[in-house]
Amino acid sequence: MLTAGDYRRLLELVYISEGGAVVLGRNISADGHADKPVRVVTHAHIDHLKGLEESIRFSKTIVGTAVTLDLVEALNYVGRDLLPYYRLKRKPIGLNECMSIEGDRMCLLPASHIPGSAQVYVEHEGFKLGYTGDFKLGEGTVVMKGLDALVIEATYGNPKHRRPFKDVVPEMLAYLVEEGLARFRRVYIYGYHGKLQEAMLILRERGVEAPFVLPRKIFNATRLLEKHGFKIGNYVSEETGSSMGEGVVVFKHMNTAEYRRLDGGSLHIVLSGWEFNEPFRRVDDYTYLIALSDHADFDDLVKYVEAGDPGLVVVDASRDGDAWSLRDALVDKGYCAIVMPSGRVAEQLGECMGGLMKP
Repeated sequence: MLTAGDYRRLLELVYISEGGAVVLGRNISADGHADKPVRVVTHAHIDHLKGLEESIRFSKTIVGTAVTLDLVEALNYVGRDLLPYYRLKRKPIGLNECMSIEGDRMCLLPASHIPGSAQVYVEHEGFKLGYTGDFKLGEGTVVMKGLDALVIEATYGNPKHRRPFKDVVPEMLAYLVEEGLARFRRVYIYGYHGKLQEAMLILRERGVEAPFVLPRKIFNATRLLEKHGFKIGNYVSEETGSSMGEGVVVFKHMNTAEYRRLDGGSLHIVLSGWEFNEPFRRVDDYTYLIALSDHADFDDLVKYVEAGDPGLVVVDASRDGDAWSLRDALVDKGYCAIVMPSGRVAEQLGECMGGLMKP
């Protein structure tokens, strides 16, 4: 069991800045900028790339999986003027691989989120520290066990954010696409980078063979993933595939969903993580919303903590989600859990040391 002194020491080694930097140990920040020699990018989503250009200027090394670091460049998240520095400083390491940095030992561990996503594990002076980044709980996610401190995401940290049907969603997506192709001969799918490629993989794994038509940026990201071993196949860029007629699946960024044409010539499918009542629902005569999420729901967030049994849980409030509800649920289960960034860290830690720690 951690002592009061251990908890105070951990607050020097683990914290989240207002800018979203998750600091672990003495030398490492993840998913936000801090004045540390190593900046880790857990995955290529914009809310986890906060302060990246500042980190490129300051940090000695930019660490991530090869897939993530390549996606950051392919999706134009680094300005042209800093691209040479990014390429010089980037250091890809594989999942389950480690590196040492001036007294810190850091490893990247698998996280089922988007292609290339990783968790961060750090050892510093006998303390074991971990950060989940964004994740789904499943066969592809390693649960970090026996940590002194765990930093966990809280995107779906509200108890209302449960998806008991999540295991059937991939089959429902494939079914809707097949039905749309049979009835309309053309299907449009709208989502964010990473989730779109997840949908492509789901469809291919379930036997959907129709050609995929992709806008240039999505095409580039998809081609990059294939270079890293992801099997998608039979896709073309929108420029060359615009003349293709029926029997195709067109992938579009979520920002274009509101401009879809409801003229009866196509079926539209919107991929959303913010659906908790049913696997899919009809929005209008030609549009379905399907609950495909690349995040753990509330139940899986709690299960992760219970499986790992960390001494201290730090709930990330720097990004979208409900950190306080998740923190309250974990405290009710006997865990020492605090929210960061927050002006109430000392008060929260005092509650832990006042008897809320697990016996």
